Amino acid sequence: MEKIKNISNDPQMLMFEVKKRKKDFIFWGVATLLVLTIFIFACTKEIYVLQTLSSIIKTLSFIIVLLKVINYQNCSGLSLNSLICFFISLFCRNFVITFFSVRLRAFKVDIINSTFNHISEYLSFFIVIFLLYLIIFKYNETSDIILDRRLPFYYLCIPAFLISIPFKPYVFRNWFVDLIWIYSIFLESISIYPQINLFSSKKGHIEYFTSNYLALQGISTIFGLIYWFKSYFIFNDRRSLLLGEYSGYLIMICEIIKIFILCYYLYLYFKSIIKTRNHKKYDL
Repeated sequence: MEKIKNISNDPQMLMFEVKKRKKDFIFWGVATLLVLTIFIFACTKEIYVLQTLSSIIKTLSFIIVLLKVINYQNCSGLSLNSLICFFISLFCRNFVITFFSVRLRAFKVDIINSTFNHISEYLSFFIVIFLLYLIIFKYNETSDIILDRRLPFYYLCIPAFLISIPFKPYVFRNWFVDLIWIYSIFLESISIYPQINLFSSKKGHIEYFTSNYLALQGISTIFGLIYWFKSYFIFNDRRSLLLGEYSGYLIMICEIIKIFILCYYLYLYFKSIIKTRNHKKYDL
C-alpha cells in the first residue's frame, strides 16, 4: 500500500511504472478488444456465448505464457505438471468436439459460437503441446522441475478420472465419449493447482508474467461458471447411470473450486509483493 501511495504522489515514478508495464497494457488492450469484437459482431446472445468467451480467454492465457517463454528463452516459474494436466484435458475434449460435435448442436448451439469455441480449444491444445516441448527439451535447464515434482500430475489425473466414472452424464449416448468429456471438465478445473503449488514452493519468488496468465484463467473461469450456472440442469439426466443425474451440479462445484484455487494464488502473489517484492528481471 505504501508503494502504491508513493507512486500516486510522484508523477515521474508513475510514468516509470507505466512504461515498465507497457507490454502488459498492450496485451490487455488487444485481448479486451478481441473478446469484445467477437462478442458484439460474431456471436449470438445465447447463453453458449459465455462458454465461447471462456474458451477464448483461456487461449489468451496460454498465449501470454508462450510469449514469455519464447521472448526470454526461459521456463522458470512454469509448472510442467500443470501443463500435462491441461494437455490431457484438452486432448479429451478436442477428441469429443472433433468427432461428436453434431450431438452438441442438440443443445441449440449455433454454428458461429461452436466454431469460435472449437478454434479456441484447438489453439489452446497446440499451444500447450508447444509449451511442453519447450519446457521438456529446448529450455529444460531453466525449468523448475525439482520443485515441480512435489505434486506430480497423476495425483490429479487419477482421482479426477475415478470421480468421473460415477458422475458420467448422458450427453453423447456413448459410454466412453461421455466419460472422457466429463473427465476433461473435472481435470481442467484442478489443472492449475500444480502451478499454484510451484509458486508456493518457490517461497515468494513469483514471476510477474504469471499474474497475467492466472488473471486470464480467472476471468475465463468466471465466464464458465456463469454458463454452467445457467445450463447445468441440461446435464442432470435421469437416464444416466449411478450419479450421472448430478453431473451438472458437480461441474459447477469444480468451477467454484478453480476460483478458490486462483484466489489462493492471489493471496500468495500479494503476499510476495508486500513482504519480498522479489520479481524476476526477465518477466513480461
